[in-house]
Amino acid sequence: MIAVVDFGSGNTRSVLRALEAIGADARLVATAEGLAAAERVVLPGVGAAPSAVDELMGRGLWEPVRAWGAAGRPLLGLCLGAQLLLDESEEGDAPGLGLIGGRCRAFPSVELGGPRLVPHIGWNEVRTATGAFDAYFVHGFWLDADPAAVSGWTDVDNFRFPSLLRAGSLTGTQFHPEKSGPTGRALLSAFATGALDAPVEAASWS
Repeated sequence: MIAVVDFGSGNTRSVLRALEAIGADARLVATAEGLAAAERVVLPGVGAAPSAVDELMGRGLWEPVRAWGAAGRPLLGLCLGAQLLLDESEEGDAPGLGLIGGRCRAFPSVELGGPRLVPHIGWNEVRTATGAFDAYFVHGFWLDADPAAVSGWTDVDNFRFPSLLRAGSLTGTQFHPEKSGPTGRALLSAFATGALDAPVEAASWS
């Protein structure tokens, strides 16, 4: 069973529907006991990091999710969920789960080489060492993650940022697979079937 962590985020149910559409046994889980019964966990998310942290802590889910990832069990973070995998966020100085080294940062100003269009919304290319695919983005912060965990990059205007993270059993996508058409469904299927449990160089879904 795949547990989709339910902490009131706006895209939680769309992620659940996307997983059900590929035939996965996915359920909304809002308790630590529900997580304990899962084989895989998806941490979705849209919105602000501070309120997401408050909701996860208030529902008693913060430490169970952190412990799950720290134990090397399969965890997929989507958009804000991926940002929460890092050590901390500039957004309200919110803490992160500390599962992947790094800090979530606001895009720099145009004067400092940042993108003209912030937040970054719409389709864009994700490039990896083995190819590229298109995905759908909605975000105003970016993943300044440990380079060893970065396996995909995206350019917006003249600014490049990590958009796909892989570290052991952890995967983080700055884009929204549930909104990214066939490639997004293929990524979710790869997570559901365990294909993303393979070493980074052996994993492929596009």
